Amino acid sequence: MDREQQILALIRQNPFISQQDMAEIIGISRSAVAGYIAALTKKGTIRGRAYITSGDEGRVFCIGGANLDSKARSKQSIRLSSSNPVTLTESCGGVARNIAEALAGLGCPTALLTVVGDDKAGQWVLDETRRRGVDVSPSIVLKGEKTGAYTALLDPSGEMFLGFANMDIYDKFTPETLRDKWAHISTAELVIADTNLPSEALEELIRRCQADHIPLFLDPVSSEKAKKLPTDLTGITAIFPNLEEAVQLALPPQTMHQDVVHMRQLDQDQMAIAHAIRARGVQHVFITKGSEGVLYVGEEGEQLIPPIPTQVVEVTGAGDAFLAGIAYGILHQQTYLKACEYGLAAAHITLQTSQSVSSELNEERLVHTIQTMTKGV
Repeated sequence: MDREQQILALIRQNPFISQQDMAEIIGISRSAVAGYIAALTKKGTIRGRAYITSGDEGRVFCIGGANLDSKARSKQSIRLSSSNPVTLTESCGGVARNIAEALAGLGCPTALLTVVGDDKAGQWVLDETRRRGVDVSPSIVLKGEKTGAYTALLDPSGEMFLGFANMDIYDKFTPETLRDKWAHISTAELVIADTNLPSEALEELIRRCQADHIPLFLDPVSSEKAKKLPTDLTGITAIFPNLEEAVQLALPPQTMHQDVVHMRQLDQDQMAIAHAIRARGVQHVFITKGSEGVLYVGEEGEQLIPPIPTQVVEVTGAGDAFLAGIAYGILHQQTYLKACEYGLAAAHITLQTSQSVSSELNEERLVHTIQTMTKGV
C-alpha cells in the first residue's frame, strides 16, 4: 500500500487522528504526513477541516446514549418488596446507539457520537457497535468515568415494569463537544439525537442543525428527559414521543412541573397534544401508541396509522426500530406518511424477538414486510 493509501486508511478508521500519530504508525516524519494530506486535499479525497473524507457525505449521524443494558424478565407476576425469579440478559443499549445499529443493519452508512467511560463496559459497547457496522470513531472515551448503564425489569409478557438508569456520564457531553465534532456532523444527510444529552447540548444541536439546514430527528427518551428541550423546538424536523412523553411536550414550559390538571385534560385529546407540540416548532410529530398504532400530525396532514398485527415477544427496542425505519424511508425519498409504514414494519420485526436491535431487521426483510402490508396479506 502506498503512503497516501496508508494515510487515507488511518483517517477513515479515525477521522480525528493527529498527524503525529499517523507519522508514528507509518514510520515517517510529521512533515511528510502533512505533505501527503495536502496532496489528498488537492485531489478532493479529503475535504474541509478535521479530515472529512469524500466518503463521509450522506451518512446518518446518531448522537446520544450508548449504554450497557441489563434486562431482568420476571418468570412470574412481579411482587413488590419481595424476591422475584428472573431471566437476566446483558446487551449493548442506548437509544441513539440502538438506532445507529438498526440503520447500519438496513444498509445505511451510519456514525455514532456518544461518550463512554474508560472501563470494560465502554470498550465492549464501542467494539460491539463497530462490529455491527456503525462508525464509532467520532465517539469519546472519558477517563475516570463510568459508562452509562440501564436496567429494565420486565413482566412475564415482556412489557416494561420498571427501569433504572445511571446516566451521569452524559452530563459531560457539552456544547463544546458538538462544536469540536461539527465539521463531521455537518456533512450528514440526517442527524438523529436523543435527550440523554444535557439541555445546553440539545439547544446547541437544534440551533446548528437549523442554521445548516440539516434534518434533525429527535427521540425524547422519557417524559422526564423531555423537560431538557428548549421552549422553541424550531429546527427539529421530526419528533417521536410516546403518549406520556407527548403530554409532557405539549405542556407550556412554565407549567411542566406542576400543572397536573392540564396534563390530564390534554391526555383526553391526543390530537390537541400533537398540535401543541407542532406549535413549538416541530415539522412532523409521530406519537407512538403501542397496540393502537401511531398518530401523525405534520406538514402532510393528520392521520392515525394502525400497527401491524404482531405476536409480541418483547417490547424493548421497538420504538428505536420505529424511528430507524422512518429514517430509512426518508433516506429513500419517501414521504413522511409513507415512511411511517417503514417504521411500523421495523417495529413489527423487532417486537417478534427478545433483542433490543433485532438481528432479523435488514433491508430485504423490511422491504418484504412493506410489500406484504401493501398487498394486505
